[in-house]
Parts: sequence; structure tokens; C-alpha cells
Amino acid sequence: MSEIPHIKLSDLTQQIQQVISNSFGTNLYWIVAEISGHKFYPNQDRHYFEFVEKNESSSQPIAKVKGVSWSRGSQRIKIFENETGQVFGNDLQVLVKVKVEFHSAFGFSLVLQDIDPSFTLGNLEKQRRETLERLLREDADVIQKVGDEYVTRNKKIVFNRVIQNIAVIGSPNSEGYIDFSHTIKSNKFNYTFSTDIYQSSVQGASAEKELVNKLLAIYDSGKKYDCVVIIRGGGAKTDFLVFDNYHLARAVARFPIPIITGIGHHKDVSIVDLLANTSTKTPTKAAEFIVSHNRTFEDEIIVLQKTVIINSQQLLGDSLQKINATNIIIINKSRIFISSFKDQLTHINQIVINKTKTILYNRQTNLIALLNQLLSRPKIITANRQSELGNLLDNIRGYSTKYLTNQKGYLGHYVSIIKLMSPGNILKKGFAIISKGGTILTNAEALKAGDELTISMEKYDVITEVKSKTKTDGAKFDL
Repeated sequence: MSEIPHIKLSDLTQQIQQVISNSFGTNLYWIVAEISGHKFYPNQDRHYFEFVEKNESSSQPIAKVKGVSWSRGSQRIKIFENETGQVFGNDLQVLVKVKVEFHSAFGFSLVLQDIDPSFTLGNLEKQRRETLERLLREDADVIQKVGDEYVTRNKKIVFNRVIQNIAVIGSPNSEGYIDFSHTIKSNKFNYTFSTDIYQSSVQGASAEKELVNKLLAIYDSGKKYDCVVIIRGGGAKTDFLVFDNYHLARAVARFPIPIITGIGHHKDVSIVDLLANTSTKTPTKAAEFIVSHNRTFEDEIIVLQKTVIINSQQLLGDSLQKINATNIIIINKSRIFISSFKDQLTHINQIVINKTKTILYNRQTNLIALLNQLLSRPKIITANRQSELGNLLDNIRGYSTKYLTNQKGYLGHYVSIIKLMSPGNILKKGFAIISKGGTILTNAEALKAGDELTISMEKYDVITEVKSKTKTDGAKFDL
């Protein structure tokens, strides 16, 4: 067994407990710290957590102590939650009254005795004010403050006259989405909407990043949404802290599609509410706003329709009166016109009758004269034609005799030529006719050695055989 002097762990912890008890006793201390690792056991009405102090520049812990709240402290926490609307939990910075304790088995801890609601409210309001100031300073191109109102790029976007395609950011299983979906689908005007849900957390450490990513996903989808609706149900005030964060508020202010918020908090307005195009208190109110927007357009169309009908009726009435008045004027003018031209027509009619009679009389006289000429001229014409035919007959007889004599001379000449060109006379002159197989040849191109030929002369036919053939230029017998 080792001879090194030592004591038991319990002895040491008792000494530590004694030192702490002597040093701190029943003294109570107000401290500012952030809550971390929070767990609540409602059956025992106890809270277990850690008090953490972080470096302001690096956010790294510089102090951390176990914290606990027994029944008295838990009652103060309930009062704190009722007064602030905040749930006591992680990442909440608080001003608390604590008692220092050390237990041999459970170690060092700070027991929560009381909590100051005003500090937490003031701290949250300070953070909110700093976020708004940062937005105005770093995003002045899209966010300006005019009076008490924040004017953003998103607020300047005008809604389409009719909202139909809606992108919804939220949780599809939440009561807020169910309320929104029911209201939008069961509207009493039977308007039809197309909604796409982009699921996202709306509270917790990752909520801000998820919400910003969903806005980017909507933008990158390429779909032509008429608006974006960010919804969530009710809850404690701390559940809405994500909507006061800088990056989400900045994304909402810059977003190119109008955003409607319905994040379910009746008392307070978040920074996102301030910068979005339209802010409503609840998801149901957001749905009612969309339905009302479309109803306003329909009312305008109905009013316009009634105005068009009334104006059309007035226009038709005025036009009908003008048409009737014009009709009466036309009838009266026509009667006056017809009356004024009646005498002229009568005079013209008489002139036409007289002219017609004169023309008919002249044409009758011309026809009688022509008839007389036709009756006398045929006899004269016939006599003249008989004389001409007699002369022509004599001429034909004279010419016929002379023509026949000439033609007889021509025929004798042609007979002489034909006799000279006959085959018999040609053979007498020493020419011969060459044939092959009974066919007279006029060209030697097809002949070849060995062919049998018949040479017809004046009194004999000579049978011969081709030994060879020689091509000539054909000029041998030219005259």
C-alpha cells in the first residue's frame, strides 16, 4: 500500500463545500449570462442548464457554470415567460439572481432565485434596433426609412392584378399552413390557386439559413410566382426571433417577388414584417388578403362591365335617336328632291318622245330608198356579171390549149430523162449492179472477206466471192 499521504475525495469535496459556504454563505448575486443546454422536467418543475458568457468579438465561451432552478426559481421563470412572451431556453440572454452552491456529489452550480423580465425585453429591443440600423446602413440601395415606415424594394413591387401562383414557405404539418391552405381553398368566391410548399423550419438555430435558402430556391425555380407567403403558427415571443435576424430581413427586402407575411403574432411586428411587401398577423389573414385582392379585381371588372353596359345603352339610345332623326330628314329631302325633278323628268320625257318620232321617220325614209335601190340594181348587176363570165370563158379556152401544149413538151423531156436513167441504159454504159442475197448493195461497209456477191451486167450475172476490200476517197470517178 502506498505510503504517500492522501485524503478521500469526499473529504476534499467537503472542504471545498466548506470554503464556498464560508466565502459566499447565503449571499445572492445578479449576473448576466446566456442560457445553454437547457432541459425542463415539468413533473418535477425543475430546469437544468448552463450559464455561459461569450467573448463579444469571437462569440467563444469565456465562462461556463452549471445552472439549476428549483421550485421557487421555476415559479419566477413562469412569471418571466408570461411577462415577456419569451420561452426560457437556449440562446436567451438573461439577468438573473443566483445563489452559489457546491454539493459533494453534484459539484459546483448556481441556483436561480429570480429573473428580471425587463432586462431581456430591453436586450431584445436593443438587438432589434441595431439590426434595423445595420440594414439601413449596409443596404441603403434597397431599404430607406421614410417617417416611421421602412420602404424596401420588395414593398415597391406591385402585385399582379390577379394572384394565382403562390409559393409558400413554412412547415406543411403546422397548424399555420393547415389554416392557410383551408382558407385559400375553401374561399366563398371559388377562386382557384396553385400553391407550392417550400418546407422550412421557422424557429431554432438553423431556421434563418433555411428560410433564406428557400427564398433562393424559389428564385432559382424559374416559376412565375405571383407572390411568396411566409407563414407559421403562434408561439412564444422567442420563437419569432428568427424573423428579426439580419440576413433573412435583408433577403426579404431585396426579393424580386412580393412577399406576404403571416407569422402568427398579434402583439409584435417583426423586422421581416416591416420590410416585406405586405404584413398580416396570421396565416389565415394572409390567405384572406390574397382572396380579397382577387375579389377587388373582380369587383373592378364587374363595375367596369356595368359601366360598359350603361354607356353602351346610352350610346345606342343616342345613336337610335340620331338615326331616326336622320331617317326623317332623308325622307323629307327625298320628297323635295323628287318633286323638284318631276317637271324636269316630264319635259325630258316629251323631248325623248319627239326625238324618237323624228329618228323613226328618218330611218323609214332611208329604208324605202334602199329598197328601191335593191329592186333596180340586181338586173344591172346580173347583166354585167354575164358579160364578164363570157369573156372569162373565152380566156379559159385560149389559155387551156396553150397550157396543155406546154405540159406535153415537159412530159416528153421527162420521159427522155427517165429512159437515160433506167438500169438497162446504165448497164449498157458498163456499170454493174452488186447484190448480196437478193439485196442490192449501196455501201460496202458491211462486206467482209468470203461473202458471196452477185454482179449483174447487161446480159450476164456474175457470181463472185469477196477476197478483200479497200477503202477509197470516192473521187476516182468524179467528172
